[in-house]
Amino acid sequence: MGLKRSLGSLRAFSALALALSIVPVWLLTRRASPAARRMEERFFSRIVRGFGLEIAIEGTPMKSALFVVNHISWADIPVLASVLDADFVAKSDIESWPVIGRLARRYDPVFVARDRRSGSRIQADAIRWRLDAGRSVILCPEGTTSDGTTILPFRTSLFAAADANDVIQPVVIRYLAMDGSALPPKRQREVAWIDDDELLAGAARVAREQTLAHLTFLEPVRVSHFPDRKSLAEATRTVMLAAYATAPKRPM
Repeated sequence: MGLKRSLGSLRAFSALALALSIVPVWLLTRRASPAARRMEERFFSRIVRGFGLEIAIEGTPMKSALFVVNHISWADIPVLASVLDADFVAKSDIESWPVIGRLARRYDPVFVARDRRSGSRIQADAIRWRLDAGRSVILCPEGTTSDGTTILPFRTSLFAAADANDVIQPVVIRYLAMDGSALPPKRQREVAWIDDDELLAGAARVAREQTLAHLTFLEPVRVSHFPDRKSLAEATRTVMLAAYATAPKRPM
């Protein structure tokens, strides 16, 4: 087990070095250009493979959508970014992080201050603008990560932007053993990134073993069927919980 974990760390370090080698060229490309998008996909794909993650997809992603996703780990970001050409909704405090902050700004997410309720309309408008422009947006409405045993209650303010498309697509992410079975509790906690967990330590934990990142793209939810954003958010969470209740098996 010690040798396996050491090899996992070495693989992750090598993948991170390879991914970072892309950054100088990426920074020279025009933001949001096709060349930049290709660089970004390559960057995140190397992170995914290097940290021992294999992605399985169930269902069909919409071409342009507001994707509503549960949030478990820092690994959610490279997993989703390697599958979807979409803009993330990210906490504004990431902008001040060393190195990562600059890369995040370059990736051009929609930054939001989740503790500033007075700005929720402006933040929803920023998401709506991306959707109106034909971009897809990834929203994690739990507002924080969970340990992966359930889906936390949703913060509903940014669901106001969903009227830009009239449909949202719920996406359930789960981390599983490579055979598609549920992870043991200890390994589930290693994958999760919670509260004050340090990023580097959390990344190292993920790399210890190979893990299946299972994405389930559920049937779209039509926004106009609900009287307000709170009922829309609750209905979306309900269908996600139903899909989350049964551990999925790896598609053949």
